Amino acid sequence: MIDKIKDNLSKAINISELDIVDESPNHGGYDGSVSHVKIIIVSDDFKENRLLDRHKIVYEALGSLVSEIHAISIVAKTKQEWFESSEFQQSPPCGKKS
Repeated sequence: MIDKIKDNLSKAINISELDIVDESPNHGGYDGSVSHVKIIIVSDDFKENRLLDRHKIVYEALGSLVSEIHAISIVAKTKQEWFESSEFQQSPPCGKKS
C-alpha cells in the first residue's frame, strides 16, 4: 500500500520530499494492514494554494486508494515552508488502543 501511495503521488505531483508513515500499529484493532497513514509531502506545486486546496490535490492524486485507507493525515508544504520549518503536529493517540 505504501508503494502504491508513493507511485500515485509521484505521478501527479512534482515532489521535493516525501515521507509516508504507517501509523496503523498505533491504533486499536490493528490487523497488520495499512489503515492509518501520515503523508509528509513537500512540493512547489502547493505554492499559491491554501491548506485545504493542498489536501485536495493530495486526495485527488491518491485516487481510489483513499477508499482503502481508514485515516489519512497530511502535511503539505512548499520547499520554502519546509526549509523554514520541517516541524509538524504529531498524530493524537488512538482512543481505541488498549
